[in-house]
Amino acid sequence: MSVLIVGGDNHLKKDQYLKSVRDISLDHPTLLKVQILRAKCRNPLCQKKSFILPNSNVSKYARATDRLKREALDSIVLDNISTLRTSRRMRRSYNTTGSKSSIDRWKHQEADRYEFKEIISHLEFSGILSLDDYKPLRSSSYDLFASDAKTGKILYLETQGVSQGRGKVVKFLETIKGFGLKPWAIVFDLWSAFPKSVQKVFPGILIQYDHFHVMNQIHRYLKNALLQFRRQLKEAGLKDLQEEIWQHKWRLLKNMDRWTPQDHFIIEDLMKVYRGTVVEKVLLFKECLFQLFNNVQSRQEAFQKRDELYEQTWWRSSWHLTKVMQLLMSPKFPYMLTYLDYPDLPRAGNSETLIRTWRQIERVRYGFKTQKGKQNHLKLYQIKYYLNDHFIRNTEK
Repeated sequence: MSVLIVGGDNHLKKDQYLKSVRDISLDHPTLLKVQILRAKCRNPLCQKKSFILPNSNVSKYARATDRLKREALDSIVLDNISTLRTSRRMRRSYNTTGSKSSIDRWKHQEADRYEFKEIISHLEFSGILSLDDYKPLRSSSYDLFASDAKTGKILYLETQGVSQGRGKVVKFLETIKGFGLKPWAIVFDLWSAFPKSVQKVFPGILIQYDHFHVMNQIHRYLKNALLQFRRQLKEAGLKDLQEEIWQHKWRLLKNMDRWTPQDHFIIEDLMKVYRGTVVEKVLLFKECLFQLFNNVQSRQEAFQKRDELYEQTWWRSSWHLTKVMQLLMSPKFPYMLTYLDYPDLPRAGNSETLIRTWRQIERVRYGFKTQKGKQNHLKLYQIKYYLNDHFIRNTEK
């Protein structure tokens, strides 16, 4: 353990004492005796006449070395282990003690040293923001979730309360703007509160509706069309056909380019039985949607394919397919195609993937009790996972 040497013109040694601190050891429990030096300031303008000289390996008032704390925080953040299991791991693997409350205190002390603004400034924001909302584990309220749509990094999250509205979205975006983020494009789902809120805070920003959420809503209608047809078969007493539709519903909803030879064989047999029914219409409609969203090179071509589909009449007898067509004919449709004019803009964000990752973090802790605890964990996650602790080392220098 290195100890700072007293010297210099501005202070002189006043007294010294030994402090016991815990450290990591693979062989046996280790308790270090660290020499603490108290100095007296010679400058008459000093507010404090005497003070303790800093030690590069032990923080002030600490009873554990910095590397012990660092190992505990790495276990919590990088290995996604709870504070209780981390405490047991310290005792079992490193022959040292660290209570659950101590480790939790180390975590908050470390996170409180940094602000989101300075952390985000080092994350190399791509300029494309992804915005989504989700319901945290064991919570009655919703959180807004901001991430980088291109690099896949979580930027910020904040609790919004039980009720949501445009005002809360605006406030959240103003916080994002206060961090110094200036996005030129944003990707989000079909929630009606998003577009006007975004344009109010970031005038002129490009809007792209998340393709995942668009297709999720469309596939919900297609699935419900099949389930409604299945209920009709049940009412007609055709139990075998009802069970057949239930067995193959996901195969019918799968994109044709992903069909296996077995899928082709089974669906050809199904068409012999269900030709002219909603099953055939769902298959045809799904293929038209695939061509509309995946085989177009320009916005003009996408509008042309949509209008051609609208002029046809075979889908109009199905309420569910009509609802899909209404979505495609709505003012939301142009926002689904923004990516066609801007090659650097992805048509889908990564918010759902990142939210799943964050839920895994929540699950270990049975949900975060407070917003501060949640945000502090995110700070350490950003520093250790995205920045590999380089931000900490540069800050200390």
